[in-house]
Amino acid sequence: MLVALFLACDMHREGAPRVLDAARRRGCRLITSRLAVMEAVAVVRRRTAESQRRKSGSSKEMSEVEAHVDEAVSRLLAFIESMKNDDGLEIAEADNAQFDLVILNRKAIEHAGRVISPASRGKRYRHRGVGACDWLHFWLALCAGADMICTTDTAFADIAGSDDVFGHILVQLTAGPLAGPLAVGGAAA
Repeated sequence: MLVALFLACDMHREGAPRVLDAARRRGCRLITSRLAVMEAVAVVRRRTAESQRRKSGSSKEMSEVEAHVDEAVSRLLAFIESMKNDDGLEIAEADNAQFDLVILNRKAIEHAGRVISPASRGKRYRHRGVGACDWLHFWLALCAGADMICTTDTAFADIAGSDDVFGHILVQLTAGPLAGPLAVGGAAA
């Protein structure tokens, strides 16, 4: 969701501000994690580098692309800092959160996801589902006492209500209708 709020060209751009505004109006506590920030940095780096066209492949050109990528990451981090100052966004510290890798491993096996058929010949099959790092997001949300995860990742919705450890955590997709405490008449979290 951080990337969708930051990048104007993100496909989830319309939904992310809508969810954030609803959370603000309802007085919800806004929390993210260092893991979410790290993922946002990685996405911004990748997308910024991919947006640059290779012309000569020279070391000067590579240095310019690296500078462009570094500047985009700096703007992202400044954006997150402004959310901390303006919106009260908290970055949850997981110092005391000891990950139970046995539980997280079991969850990765229980919720294996599914294979998606390619749309046309010659394209590769893809796997869709909650990834290994996504379980860390659920664990951090659990440790932070979060009632809801707001995300662009549709695989998260498969967990809400269907898991014995994390199923009580609501999932608000940026592309979906407002739910739980963000819906009209919902209780603030």
